[in-house]
Amino acid sequence: MKITIAQIDINDNQIDTNTNKIIQLIEKHKNSDIVLFPELALTGFPTDKNIRDKYLASKKAFQAICQITKNKTVNVLIGHIEQSGEVFYNSAFLINNGQARPVHRKVHLWIDDRGVFKAGKGTNLFSIKQHQIGTQICFDLEFPEGARALTKAGADIILMPNGNMHPYENTHLILSQARAIENQVFVATCNRVGSGHGGLFPGESLVVSPIGEILLKMGSEECTHTLELDLDDVMRSRADFQYINDL
Repeated sequence: MKITIAQIDINDNQIDTNTNKIIQLIEKHKNSDIVLFPELALTGFPTDKNIRDKYLASKKAFQAICQITKNKTVNVLIGHIEQSGEVFYNSAFLINNGQARPVHRKVHLWIDDRGVFKAGKGTNLFSIKQHQIGTQICFDLEFPEGARALTKAGADIILMPNGNMHPYENTHLILSQARAIENQVFVATCNRVGSGHGGLFPGESLVVSPIGEILLKMGSEECTHTLELDLDDVMRSRADFQYINDL
C-alpha cells in the first residue's frame, strides 16, 4: 500500500491558503493509495468563540477538496471540524471519489479542545485494498485502549492526523512505537509544522512497522514523503505470538 504523509505548515487564519496547498498535494500524489494530512488541516485550532465561524467559512473549501478527488483512486484522510446538531467534533474524514465521511471523532480532548469540541466515542474502520484501517487523532495516541480496540476490530494500520506541539515530540515518538509493537500494526502519524495557536508544531511525522521499526521520521520542515507498506508484515509479526490474543 502506497501512503503519502503530507506534513504541512497550517496558517490558522488563512483557510483558502491551506486549502490550495492541500489540493495541490492531492493532485501531485493522486497515484498514492492514501494521502494523510494533519489534524484540523483547513482551519487550524478554533476556540469556543470562533469555531462556528471557522466551520462555516471552511465549508466551501472542504467541498473543493472533495471535488478534486472525483474520478481518482486516491483516498485522503484529513482532520477537520465536524458539526452534528448543535455540537462540533474534532474529526478525521475519509475522502474518496468526491465523497467525504467522518471515520473518527477525537476521543481524548486536549486542554485546548475542551469546551470547543465534544468528545467522540466508538471504533470505526474503513477498508483500502482489502486491508482494514483505523484512525485516531493526536492526544488519542497517549491512551492505549483506543489502539487496542481498533486492533481487536481488525485494523492492520492506524493512521493519525496529528497536531502535536513542542515539547511533546518525544512523547509521540515513543508512544507511536509502543502502539505499533503492542498491537502488531503499522502506525502512521502526520503532524503539522511551523508556529500557530500560541506554540510551535515540530513536525516529526512518523511511520512505524508492526515490530516497532521506524520506517520514516520526518524533520521539522514542510514536506511530503511517500512510501510503500508491505501489509504482509502484519501477519509476519504475529507468526509466533499475538499480543491481542495472549492476554
